[in-house]
Amino acid sequence: MNGIPLYQEINDLHRLTGSHLRTRNPLFHCFNMAEANELEQTTTQPHRTSFYTLALNFGTKNLSYSLNETTFDQPDNFILCVAPGQIAQWEKQGDWFGFCTFFKSEFLDFSEQVNFLHQYPFFNINETNLISVGAADFEPLKLLFQLIIEEQASEEKFSREVIKSHFQAILWKVRRIYEIHSGDNPRDRAGAVITAQFQYLVNEHFLTKTTIEEYADLLNISANHLSQTISNNLGRTAKTVISKRRVKEARYLLAYTTQPISAIAFHLGFSEPTHFTKFFKKLTEVTPQTYRANNS
Repeated sequence: MNGIPLYQEINDLHRLTGSHLRTRNPLFHCFNMAEANELEQTTTQPHRTSFYTLALNFGTKNLSYSLNETTFDQPDNFILCVAPGQIAQWEKQGDWFGFCTFFKSEFLDFSEQVNFLHQYPFFNINETNLISVGAADFEPLKLLFQLIIEEQASEEKFSREVIKSHFQAILWKVRRIYEIHSGDNPRDRAGAVITAQFQYLVNEHFLTKTTIEEYADLLNISANHLSQTISNNLGRTAKTVISKRRVKEARYLLAYTTQPISAIAFHLGFSEPTHFTKFFKKLTEVTPQTYRANNS
């Protein structure tokens, strides 16, 4: 039970937006957003993808972009980072200006998703990352995107390796901007690794695993060690992280679908709808019915 469309393939998202753009590479596609300005439709419905989005926007006017539960109206120059599973929706009246890349972590040869998220934390599903870009960072990023598009069109020998090299340079530059923007410079790298792994596992298993002990077992550490590490790195308890991920999903389903509240409760692993109502109200201070009425 979901109710929120999930697009598994890059070309499926191109079709959703009404774009003529297509990619022959199922793992990667980079394009100039001006190529998508012929779209007949100016809005998309809330949706998810199974791949990542990284976009560099500059000068787009009359744009409203929603990611998870945050809406950005007419943002200026920015980098947009969307992780698989996040809920996106946009509405625009003017033209796009900038570059966009859809990609899967396999393109960068990551066999473990959690390792990718540790290296590039700005794709954490629990964060809404729309990062302002200053003039000093803008031109180098723009050049790298242009080089990727040129190489993508050439399809010459070793093009994949050249594209991957340019794109990894973009990702590292974005991480540098992200750390300056967020003040993220963890002193405890071992703790940061555990925290990244825990957040990834919670997003993967929150429907079926709801205790600290279950996640500690997956990480092969003690529950006390996990609790202390999460508290030190995030400033909140591991139990809170699990509960907030469950209630976040509940908010998505209440706002973006018409599924009965009882069905949402069972989907989230509650044995009774009344237990879900009590849980939801404790974390949000309103009932599911009230939240839906105010946000659907």
